[in-house]
Amino acid sequence: MSDHDCTIRELVGATSAIPADTLDPVLTDADTGRELHPQRASSAASVDAALGAAWAAHSDGTWFGLPREERAAALRALGGELQARVTDIARADAQDTGVSQATITAFAGAVALLLDAGAAQIEEGFGHAEQATSAGASDQWRLPWGPAAVFLPWNAPANLAMVKTADALTAGCPVIIKPSEWAPHFTGIFAEAVQATLPAGVVQIVHGGSAVGASLVSDERVAAVSYTGGVAGGTAVAQACAAQLKPVDLELSGNNPAVVLPGEDPATVAEHVVTAMLTLNAQYCVAPRRLIVPEAEAQEYVTAFATILDAVTIGGTADPATQLGPLAHEPHRRRVEEQLAQFAARGCEVRRYGKVPESEGHFVAPAVVLADGAPDLREEIFGPALLVRTYRDLDEAVTIANDHSYGLAGYVFASDRDAARAVGRRLRAGLVRLNSPYGPPDSDPVMGMWGSSGVGQIGSGQGPQFFTGARFVG
Repeated sequence: MSDHDCTIRELVGATSAIPADTLDPVLTDADTGRELHPQRASSAASVDAALGAAWAAHSDGTWFGLPREERAAALRALGGELQARVTDIARADAQDTGVSQATITAFAGAVALLLDAGAAQIEEGFGHAEQATSAGASDQWRLPWGPAAVFLPWNAPANLAMVKTADALTAGCPVIIKPSEWAPHFTGIFAEAVQATLPAGVVQIVHGGSAVGASLVSDERVAAVSYTGGVAGGTAVAQACAAQLKPVDLELSGNNPAVVLPGEDPATVAEHVVTAMLTLNAQYCVAPRRLIVPEAEAQEYVTAFATILDAVTIGGTADPATQLGPLAHEPHRRRVEEQLAQFAARGCEVRRYGKVPESEGHFVAPAVVLADGAPDLREEIFGPALLVRTYRDLDEAVTIANDHSYGLAGYVFASDRDAARAVGRRLRAGLVRLNSPYGPPDSDPVMGMWGSSGVGQIGSGQGPQFFTGARFVG
């Protein structure tokens, strides 16, 4: 058993241990491609024990039955313990995802604020409001559904573990975490922080592939499911939840368009698009994937992208100068290259940029695909690739943008903000950004998942509410 293997931990009740079973795929280091060890899976007995402990924590009031001030203090303590381990979390996640340690540190560094916000909501009386009626006082409650199973993706596992756990605990739900079998190495660190701060059974971790996931979702002791991942897995989760009419939140794939109106500055647009495109090594769900530009200006945009992408620093996860690191694992790297080859086979020009390190790591040179003249692949390229399509009028631009089954994010670039908003209102997406990949700091949007991109919504305090059901007494 390797040292890396030992950092994968399940947490069942009060007991942390290395998962008993192994799976066939071998995990590799993203930077070097070096084999580490097989994927690991919790045994059926461990999964059942976790389900039992979560149900006991809910039915006995181990968490929600605590006074509000004690729950709030425990959340803040968990945030402090995780904050103290940010460097270790960044190192573990970088190995699994290929994302630079600096980026992961920045993401994980906000966890204390996230848990502090949940603690403040609890202290402010989250979930209860008293109403005066002609018949006397009435109560409006939002009460925890019960044990929540949360499924993590491999592109940002530790960060989403923190986000989903904070939301569920704020709502009052015990949590069973199932990380992706491709990105498990943060779990030992996470388990330590949980054991230091929370009662046994309130947060647990189990490992494995689809069999373990199916065991969690189909079990009647799980009251709600939050899943972030691919469409195939999300569809299976939705079907299992439907059989029990179980609340489910799904954030799945996207194939996000960026529409550029005539007369914009190609260099400025390219800078914004590349910034978003390369976030999390281009393994970012809401990154722009398809650039839709005026036909007469297409070459200017291709030139602008070539200038920026040729200068991108491609390197390892520990190098602070790295702008684009390796992809998460070898099967994913291979899939991205296969998709680019499919476009080339259809007659599209695929242009590659930058200098990839001489390494066996999972590196992919950034690509721009001139995709006019061939139908888009319906599945997004979840990597450093941008498809360029052209249009002759805005109706055609909107048609191209909406010609897919997803509905996650979209972008519009136009100096005239009213014109940008007019196009943005026509895009089939839950979140549309104007003239920037990120919104202003004082914006607080609610983002919905449309079509094949999932079910539910996030943002503006939506997280804890998903894990609760409404009850009115009056």
